[in-house]
Amino acid sequence: MKQEHVIAAFNRGRVSRYGVARLEVKRIALAAETQTNYVPRVLGSMSLRPGLEYLGATASNNPARMIPFVYSTNDTALLEFTDSLMRVWDSDALVTRPSVSSAVANGNPFVASLTSWTDNDEGSAASTFVTPYMQLVGDGTSAAIRDQTVTVAAADIGVVHALRIVIARGPVYLRVGTSAGDDSYVNETALRRGTHSIAFTPTGDFNIRFFSRRIPAAWVTSCAVEAAGTFTIPTPYTSSTIRASMRTDQSGDIIFVACDGIQQTMIERRANNSWSVVYFEPEDGPFDVINVTPVTIAASAVTGNITLTASKALFYSTQVGALFQLTSEGQIVTKSIGAQNTFSDDILITGVGTDRTFTIVITGLTATGSTVTLQRSLGTTGSWVDVSGKTWTADTTETYLDALDNQIAYYRIGVKTGGYSAGTIVCTMSIATGSITGVVRITGFSTATAVAAEVLSALGGTTATSLWKEGEWSARKGYPTAVCLHEGRLWWSGHSKVWGSISDSYLSYNPDVEGDSGLISRSIAAGPIDTISWMASNQRLLVGTQSIEFSARASTLDEPLSPTAFVIKPASNQGSGNVDVVKIDNRCVFVQRNGSRVYELAFDSRGYDYAANDLTAVIPEIGYPGIIRMAMQRQIDTRIHCVRSDGTVALNIQDRVEDMKAWVDIETPGSNGSG
Repeated sequence: MKQEHVIAAFNRGRVSRYGVARLEVKRIALAAETQTNYVPRVLGSMSLRPGLEYLGATASNNPARMIPFVYSTNDTALLEFTDSLMRVWDSDALVTRPSVSSAVANGNPFVASLTSWTDNDEGSAASTFVTPYMQLVGDGTSAAIRDQTVTVAAADIGVVHALRIVIARGPVYLRVGTSAGDDSYVNETALRRGTHSIAFTPTGDFNIRFFSRRIPAAWVTSCAVEAAGTFTIPTPYTSSTIRASMRTDQSGDIIFVACDGIQQTMIERRANNSWSVVYFEPEDGPFDVINVTPVTIAASAVTGNITLTASKALFYSTQVGALFQLTSEGQIVTKSIGAQNTFSDDILITGVGTDRTFTIVITGLTATGSTVTLQRSLGTTGSWVDVSGKTWTADTTETYLDALDNQIAYYRIGVKTGGYSAGTIVCTMSIATGSITGVVRITGFSTATAVAAEVLSALGGTTATSLWKEGEWSARKGYPTAVCLHEGRLWWSGHSKVWGSISDSYLSYNPDVEGDSGLISRSIAAGPIDTISWMASNQRLLVGTQSIEFSARASTLDEPLSPTAFVIKPASNQGSGNVDVVKIDNRCVFVQRNGSRVYELAFDSRGYDYAANDLTAVIPEIGYPGIIRMAMQRQIDTRIHCVRSDGTVALNIQDRVEDMKAWVDIETPGSNGSG
């Protein structure tokens, strides 16, 4: 007698109890209403969930966010973020520091002076103690330098040492080697504002060198040899922000981090046991639109650390760290010279007759044996030739008229190679016509009309100007909430705007760069999109907001985005929850704004754009009580792990060829499930 054997495979995961009766649907016939810790596979039988291994507790057993650091398939680490703290797991073990007796003298903190630090300043550069910092002020060419040699006991030779360095204003440059100026232990590296832990293995005494050639003051807060124990480093991320708001993307040894309400940061790795947490601080933008009010801003000087004075109440304490771009009415350039082959910035001369007359002032030159030369470049800057008869060996104040009517000429002044002997020579050129655009960063708030600032690119004058722009990122104006690397640009987004860096220059947002490589700055003018939940790089740049998912594209699919080829269009109006996106090939998986439904954003050839598909259609309740983050694995099958707020996991197993979209529950001892 012929018999039929019914096999209940249950290899399509869970189905909502409202759909259990739909047995005519093949997928539902192979599904279950309840399926916990049994994981179906695309090929083969289902199995118990994989076992878990306990590696260790988080810092102080606090809730943590784990962010993978992947430099290559064989070079990885796991970054553990807890409340205001980061630790690093390498090869399933925490990075630790061994016990050493070596110590930095007068470095943590500096005590009333720079005693124990040798002054090796060059030219007119100066290193001084400014409570409570080591201050380094270069002159653009010569460096302010401080050195200290640290004694290493015989027992500590060949043992890893780590320097904990805190920078209040950067960048400060660091070298560590066997002698002053040597960098055989730590190659010359720029330390940005933030906290650094730099590890190396000395074979004897080692020398620490801090230096800066920049004119704005750089500040070192502290420098010390780290104590033994588990490596930790402070971060600005609290327990509430690490779980919901952190967005990251990685390029080489740097992870870029965006977080709602917090200035962007970079997690830098110099070696497996050398890590830094620093602030992301571009020096050339982005900027808001030009001022259209009658308020003017005057600078106290054109270089260095200055004071900005506004004609009416303009400044706020929450603008500390903000950029301002000032365009002068007239041109002034000045240069302190303490070495050969050193020149000022240039001024642009146009027009006819006496309108081309500019003033030259030279001080500090007399009796030095040095020679100052005026040079000119016609048509464009860069092709410099000496101006006949315009060299000086003594101080002077005079005017110069070039009689080159209707020609465009650039002028600079300085000391040629072989022309310097001694002293600090100050050269200044000024003219009432033309303009120079410079950039400053606010470093301190005094009143609504006066703030301290550092000049990042030289200003063109000290006369009050109404031609100014405010930077778009600050505590007052807000910071980006999402970050992404796409087509050779570093993209930030937030508060209804998207910014793409200069092509292949992630720290530059200069609005004056022209051509296809220039800055991309766009508003997203659709819907209530004040908060941007995520960005993702796929065949197109995708942006998820609270109400709409957008697709940014050029005129054709394969054309790269550029300032003149950038269109952002809605791809879906599901709206994105405050959970980071997961990328799978050319698709993205995101949590819908209700916090429990999961959607896939995939390219649809019919509409020639991205469209959203519901991955939770057969079990809408799978995400309850709410999904707080997601992670993805590719082997043995493609699986999306959706961590729920109760500590359990909704696991999605999918395969596009087999049209498999199975959901099961994963629970572990200690979760709020069956345990």
